[in-house]
Amino acid sequence: MSHPPNKSVNAAARSRPAAVRPRSLSRRPSSTLDLMKRRPLLEFKSSAFPVVMSEDDKTKLGIFGKALDQWLSEQLRARDFPSGDVIAKDFGWCVPLLGKPPALYVACARTDEAEDQWRVFAFAESGLISRIFGKDTDGESLKTLYAAVKGILEATPQVQRLREEVA
Repeated sequence: MSHPPNKSVNAAARSRPAAVRPRSLSRRPSSTLDLMKRRPLLEFKSSAFPVVMSEDDKTKLGIFGKALDQWLSEQLRARDFPSGDVIAKDFGWCVPLLGKPPALYVACARTDEAEDQWRVFAFAESGLISRIFGKDTDGESLKTLYAAVKGILEATPQVQRLREEVA
């Protein structure tokens, strides 16, 4: 499962001025991410997830991670977490988990620090009404999903230097 990174994609992203380069799963939450309940970022190194030149047509320019998200989706299904098709968001690629509310997702994106460095996090989109009335019960579901994702990454030999980063 080891594939070399696509250097032409990386060269194009690096040629843009720093102010124009996108931040993938940034350490500082965007306004979109502020509205979600999420677990810490999981950051790691791996060259096992190839980048396809046109995959950032569906995300912000320079945001990659579709292969990692597809792989995680398969791994989650094998552990009885039914998941839907991978979807593109402006901040990365997401695996939606199927089932009852809350809506749970796993987001993936390559960092802009290195071609083989990735960030993953699990998040829940709770309804505004449930938050207002104090019926926001997604914490336990999110905790279980996060533990599963972290366990998958820890058990994968191609994943190196896995660490948690509290955003």
